[in-house]
Amino acid sequence: MRRWARWPVSEALRHAILVALSEVLYVEEADFIDGDATDLRDLGLDSVRFVQVMKRLGIDRESEVPRRLADNLSVAGWVQELERPRAAS
Repeated sequence: MRRWARWPVSEALRHAILVALSEVLYVEEADFIDGDATDLRDLGLDSVRFVQVMKRLGIDRESEVPRRLADNLSVAGWVQELERPRAAS
């Protein structure tokens, strides 16, 4: 069992998102000027990198999830979207 699996769901999601973003965009948490509300495009997220982040997060490109995430390009927005029940996808 991974250590972060013991965190609350939103903290585990946030951590996974930050890890994926740091690996793809070569950023660290200090680069998020507006915290979790920072627009990910300001950190270099483009369509190619968006797909790479989706792969790292294990999100199916054919699902509705990437479209929902593209509507709110921030860590806070992604945590909110990914916490939604899968039936709402």
